[in-house]
Amino acid sequence: MELADSGDLSEIFERTEEMALLAHVLASARQGEGGVVLVNAGPGVGRTALLDAFLRKATESGARVCAAAGSSAETEAEFGVVGQLFPPNGPLGAGFRLARAIGSRDADPGLDADRLFDTLCQELRRRPTVIAVDDAQLADAASLRFLRYLVRRLRTAPVMMVLTEPTGPDALPPSFQAELLRHPQSRRLGLLPLSRDGVTQVIAAQVGSDRVPRLAADFHAISGGNPLLVHALLADHRAARRLSSVPSGPSVMSASSVSSASSTPSAVPATSAAFAKAALAWAYRDEPVLFDVACGFAVLGESATPARVACLVDRGADAVDQVMTALDTAGLLEGGTFRSALVGKALLEHVDVETRAELRRRAARLLHGDGAPATVVARHLLAAPVAEPWAGRTLLAAAEKAMQEGREELSLDCLRLAGQSATTEQERAAVVMARVKVGWEIDPRLVSPWLDELVAALRRGDLRSGDAAWIVKHLAWQDRFPEAVESLSALAAAGEAGEPGVEAELHFVRHWLRHSCPPLEASVPGPSNPTRPRTPRLRRVSPASYAGEVLGKVLTEGPDDHTVAMAEEILRGCRYSETVVEALEAALLALLYAGRPDRAVLWCDGLLQQAGTRSTGTSVAILSGIRAEIALRQGALPAAEQYARSALSAISLPGWGVAVGSPLAALVHSTTASGMSGVAGAWLNQAVPDGMFRTRHGLLYTHARGHYHLAVDRPAAALDDFLTCGGLAKEWGMDVPTFLPWRTSAARAQLALGNPGQARALVREQLARPGGSTSRARGVALRLLAATGEPGRRPALLRESVNLLESCGDQVELLRALADRCQALDHVGAPAKARMTARHARNVADACGGDALFRKLFRDEVPDREGESEGLTGEEQGSASLTAAERRVTALAALGHSNREIGRKLFITKSTVEQHLTRVYRKLGVRNRADLGDLLAGTNLGAGTPAMAMASSAVAG
Repeated sequence: MELADSGDLSEIFERTEEMALLAHVLASARQGEGGVVLVNAGPGVGRTALLDAFLRKATESGARVCAAAGSSAETEAEFGVVGQLFPPNGPLGAGFRLARAIGSRDADPGLDADRLFDTLCQELRRRPTVIAVDDAQLADAASLRFLRYLVRRLRTAPVMMVLTEPTGPDALPPSFQAELLRHPQSRRLGLLPLSRDGVTQVIAAQVGSDRVPRLAADFHAISGGNPLLVHALLADHRAARRLSSVPSGPSVMSASSVSSASSTPSAVPATSAAFAKAALAWAYRDEPVLFDVACGFAVLGESATPARVACLVDRGADAVDQVMTALDTAGLLEGGTFRSALVGKALLEHVDVETRAELRRRAARLLHGDGAPATVVARHLLAAPVAEPWAGRTLLAAAEKAMQEGREELSLDCLRLAGQSATTEQERAAVVMARVKVGWEIDPRLVSPWLDELVAALRRGDLRSGDAAWIVKHLAWQDRFPEAVESLSALAAAGEAGEPGVEAELHFVRHWLRHSCPPLEASVPGPSNPTRPRTPRLRRVSPASYAGEVLGKVLTEGPDDHTVAMAEEILRGCRYSETVVEALEAALLALLYAGRPDRAVLWCDGLLQQAGTRSTGTSVAILSGIRAEIALRQGALPAAEQYARSALSAISLPGWGVAVGSPLAALVHSTTASGMSGVAGAWLNQAVPDGMFRTRHGLLYTHARGHYHLAVDRPAAALDDFLTCGGLAKEWGMDVPTFLPWRTSAARAQLALGNPGQARALVREQLARPGGSTSRARGVALRLLAATGEPGRRPALLRESVNLLESCGDQVELLRALADRCQALDHVGAPAKARMTARHARNVADACGGDALFRKLFRDEVPDREGESEGLTGEEQGSASLTAAERRVTALAALGHSNREIGRKLFITKSTVEQHLTRVYRKLGVRNRADLGDLLAGTNLGAGTPAMAMASSAVAG
């Protein structure tokens, strides 16, 4: 069962039952009952190894062994097998002469067949004899006739006959099979591949026990238990270990092995020489049908079916079915394909180049005719091109599909071949357009060389309307606005002319420009005669166009429940790999700018999860940028910075084009709020396209730059940036606080400049805008309104601001509101409430990564956290000095429960409740239950200390 060059194997595995059956037949032969055993097995399963092992046992038991092996080289040599069994000059030479007497075409008339048979029988009866023929199907016709003769005549002689044949179409002829069936002591023995336990036994005999379980699982999965392949894998494994022990030698481990700490090579090392040889060993066993059909399976791969293979290799369906059965019983096939691609690769490498190319061309035509996926057909076209019209279309479709699946290399290969086979200007333009789409998904920087050619094709009229819409978007993205305007005008003119399909594409690109590059969209007029009645027509609305409408509605009219529902409806019908990223981007931003970051984060995380392990590419970059903006609006500063950096590293900075403003804005904003103004300034020094400032991305960038100016004490520069944002937002019809709260930002700058009246006017103006009443926008506005009002009114306004910001989840703005509330409470003489508010802010800062912001806001009000309790003793420590029982009573009292109700809930007396509350009032510096409620109002009871959190949990229970 070992390869010939692997050394003899003294032991075979999982063949106990088979050996027992052979031994039983031999024992019966010793008693004068001749028997015949036909061993049948698929390629590589070990019928020869089993026969050799049995013959050794028979020899050891005293039996005489006459062995032969069939070969295609000797099929025409008359009596070639008989000569091996009964050498003419040997003790059983009568057998050879008998064969010639009864079956030779030029038989010697002087030979007496009966006398020769008697002589042979006398010799055979001297001791038990085993007549064995390996690969009997390859024996010459005369030898097969003689073997049939012996099967009939030696039933009562102490002779056992063992024959082996392969499973499949190359088995022994039906007439010979029928003769065996008529023998009363005939046995048919079918061999199966090794089980996983059998593979384990093979490995354990030669490999250390610590690696056996893992190797056994891998070897069995790859080989299917085929002994020939198992031993080949074992040989490659040993070779890999020897090479890996040499420091200067090349690595033979797989990626998974290299990444692990262990130096153990993987189950299939990079050097698989023995495995490849084993694959060829069973294929080249003088069975042409087997080899042809196996090559058919290797070429078609997962697309293989019996009918397709039969057509591909010009073999009958029955022959293919028989070979499939043989390969399946040998453990080589799984689900109609080879278990290991190495098997098919080894076979095809030994087919001559022209034959292999012709098989690929035939496979491509066959699969194309059957409607197979374009990527499947394309793999055959790439191996052997076909000069037919359908091939170019198939390659383009395959390139697009491969790009969706993240197989960029296959996509580019398809486009290269499609470009070589294009013969017309339209075909060449289609190939270039496909290159632009694929290149844009990899990195938009790659598409610049092809845009000029596409603009020229658009002028010639060689592009479809859908492609023209793509060109407008790419030109705008690359800051080539004049050419984008020209292309958009051409597309609009085609729409006016009533060209089919143009209206839908024009509708999409206008909506995309409206929320991305408003000046560009406004520069191209609408219909030349809008008052002219137009015939109503059905129009195709793509997800991208639909999502663009929803986002445009949010940016112009403000948020409402209907737009939120529409955005989520779009996202429910989209998948990452099946939807253009423009649709996903617009729907996610519609949710975000509608004041629902809590919903946007769920959808965005789901889409990034669908992207899998991909960390590069334009779609991943855009989604990561949106995720950074979501995190920023939730006040999650570390997450915002992380996702912004991921977005900027997913594609090159030049590749971002004018859209670079969005991830840069999130990064600058998050690092500024985190106290890393130096980092933010470095990113602001990055060169950006001039056209960016004429886009939505430029608004976000300028707004973030204004906050940077505020952080480094440049309020005048900050105010200029904020007012610039406001002017453009008004001009472009995007003046919605949920998208760009420039008024409250400008109010902060005015306060820093000492202009509270102007700050108050800006805040009141924002409150009156559509979207100004949402939790986040109103919460920020009320905080700034309190800063411009009388000190006595500030606590109430800030209390509402804190509640609103807690409900919307913006931790950074909540931290600012808590800081202002703490200062206001301290100013009106409520130090206990101020301390509680400061502790709440400390926990908020910990949750959002805003430690630097906390220290900046509270540097005059509270000490650092590490020294928070320093200098406080006894009752001055406030809630920190409350016992567990006192905290439970306090939590219930703050919720408005009476003393009797508290006693019932905590199973204590009313008097005990009163005693607890008396001590609580003294420790917290309040006089009654009303003061206690005011002290805890606007404060998360679970945010102060772990004990308070436990108390809140107890109340919730």
